[in-house]
Amino acid sequence: MVPGTTLRDAVNGCERQSIIQALAAHQSNWAQAARQLGVNASNLHKLARRLGLKA
Repeated sequence: MVPGTTLRDAVNGCERQSIIQALAAHQSNWAQAARQLGVNASNLHKLARRLGLKA
């Protein structure tokens, strides 16, 4: 973790990277990415919106 970074910022960054990598691995298929990440697809969409990955 970078000095001065909050835990929340570090967690958000990790979640953002995990979602980006899962979507890349599954050609932007949200359902398959959600399965890989072990979360419900609707929760993945909500998380992506919160992280600014989705409008």
